[in-house]
Amino acid sequence: MSIYEDLMNIIDKEIEESGRITTLLQLGASSIIERIKKLKPEFEEFKRIKHYSIDHLDELVEQATESLKAADCKVFYAKTAEDALSYILDVLGEEKMVVKSKSNTAKEIGLLEKFEELGIEIIETDLGDRIVQLMKARPSHPMGPGVHLMPVDIAAAFSKQYNQDVEPTAEAIIKIARVGIREKILKAHVGITGANVIVAEEGMIGLIENEGNISLITRLPEKHICIAGIDKIVPTWKDAVEVCKVAEKTISLRGAYISFIRGPSRTGDIQGREVLGMHGAKEVHVVLVDQYRTKALKESFKELLYCINCGACFLSCLISNYIGLGTFGSKIARGPIGIIKTAFIKGIEEAVKAGLYVCAQCKQCSETCPSGINIYELNQKVREKAVQQGFIMPEHEEIVKNIKEKDNPFGQKLEDKMKWRESG
Repeated sequence: MSIYEDLMNIIDKEIEESGRITTLLQLGASSIIERIKKLKPEFEEFKRIKHYSIDHLDELVEQATESLKAADCKVFYAKTAEDALSYILDVLGEEKMVVKSKSNTAKEIGLLEKFEELGIEIIETDLGDRIVQLMKARPSHPMGPGVHLMPVDIAAAFSKQYNQDVEPTAEAIIKIARVGIREKILKAHVGITGANVIVAEEGMIGLIENEGNISLITRLPEKHICIAGIDKIVPTWKDAVEVCKVAEKTISLRGAYISFIRGPSRTGDIQGREVLGMHGAKEVHVVLVDQYRTKALKESFKELLYCINCGACFLSCLISNYIGLGTFGSKIARGPIGIIKTAFIKGIEEAVKAGLYVCAQCKQCSETCPSGINIYELNQKVREKAVQQGFIMPEHEEIVKNIKEKDNPFGQKLEDKMKWRESG
């Protein structure tokens, strides 16, 4: 069976089973499109910052590295996912359990799969991610991965995990999850997060959260590992605040906390001598991940680096709304922008499997994107690469063959068509 037949079978199955999630996606789409329309005047300064930062990426990476080190962070530049994983595992040492917040870059480098392979327990501290983890379910929206799951099923998963009956209400589920997750956080020596932004000038990590879990895992464990793509770097603290403001207003789940971390915790209260590690982390490791980003710049995919992972393109996508979760995205990222990222990170074939040719070309994703990314045009470029590498859908091949051999896409010789018209 070809990859195209596999994809069509997945789509058929998903359409049959996508009732509840389709309704949720459509409601989410309407909400986010209206929100972004109202926010568009605020996007101009944000886009200027992102465009400038990507245009000066090399110098900002160098400046950020120096500033972070000056703030007593340990910084590692990872050219590939393998480099990043190797460094993280070295920092972990003999640790067999870590606590983690939501991180698209951690997902991108395959952190969960690597830890599972090595028998390292990783506890998702974001409630949505924890629900998906315990239920072994497919995530839905990038910012609300478990929003499509029913309370009765979630309660059953938590009842099994903690060996006690949990009522199928949001309050009961949150109560048991809070206690269970906090127990793990208190035992952990390592906390892993992503970053919404990194300030080159000041050497600071900016984080947005709505649950309070990131605040805990960046302070209670002895080591904090921050995994961030180099595209998250901006020049100044003022720029970082603007990025956080737009990201917080754009994402579907509002942030209750925006915090900036500048190195390990410290105190100078004993005769003025500065000592690292008071109430917060004793070590802060920043893993700056390149992976596909430099390549994207060289291949005229610069706009891909403007993405802030808000999920707007996913929610506004006609295909995502119609098909659901089973296609048009991969483990790397979901929705229209996810296809482009998959092509760079996993290769063109994986992008085809993830739904490259499923795109309806409606351009709604480009219209909705707060960063102003022309996702439609990027999709076209990836399709060109796919054709060059021989990934052509059989139906498209047949159409091209008919045009070449019979001067029309329908497979009928022109003279036969003319006779038919005359006789009609």
